Amino acid sequence: MNPVIIGNATLYLGDMLQIAPSLEKGDLCIADPPYGIGESSRKNATRGKPFGSRVDGKNTKGTFVPPVDYGVYEWDGKPASAEQIAAIIAAAPLSIIWGGNYFALPPRSKWLVWDKLNSGDFADAELAWTNFGGAVRVFRHMWNGMLRDSERGLPRVHPTQKPIALMAWCIEQCGLEPNSLIVDPFMGSASVGIAAHKAGHRYVGIEINEHYFQAACERIENAQRQARMFP
Repeated sequence: MNPVIIGNATLYLGDMLQIAPSLEKGDLCIADPPYGIGESSRKNATRGKPFGSRVDGKNTKGTFVPPVDYGVYEWDGKPASAEQIAAIIAAAPLSIIWGGNYFALPPRSKWLVWDKLNSGDFADAELAWTNFGGAVRVFRHMWNGMLRDSERGLPRVHPTQKPIALMAWCIEQCGLEPNSLIVDPFMGSASVGIAAHKAGHRYVGIEINEHYFQAACERIENAQRQARMFP
């Protein structure tokens, strides 16, 4: 269970149920656990762009934009367990759980809504449950294949990768003190970790899959390197 430490980020490869209880309690836990809706079926592996597609507003006639091979799909065969959801809530006094509508969670007034401005066969929005008070808030941010409001031209490394901008917005909802500790027990592509670094917070991420863990380490290293180059 030796962590990889990159600046103010500490990353663990392993099972969150084994690792999270032994860690320092965080100030905020942001989790994006498996929803169990079938990403393991590789359905998005076939979503390439045909000849003549328009990508980022440019005509790509004569080229084919291939689908991305995300490498591993078994992780979403079933939703996060009740034990995992309880561990998320126990990790910090403030919790944000993406896909909260798929789990048995107590009623709360403040839900976070990500309006993806999508079209086609994707959901129009995703919901995050929170355990702190306030009104429902909506973040509108296009994230549809190559048509994105941020991170244009950068490869996606995870089939359910969320924008860094979305995670930065989530952190802003909590009013944290500088250098707070943000825990991310389902790290995936580490969008939370990059957003935490940019906001001046410490970060602990846990990822059970080695393929995604290595990708997360690389993304955080690159983000911190850029921050050192352009303070």
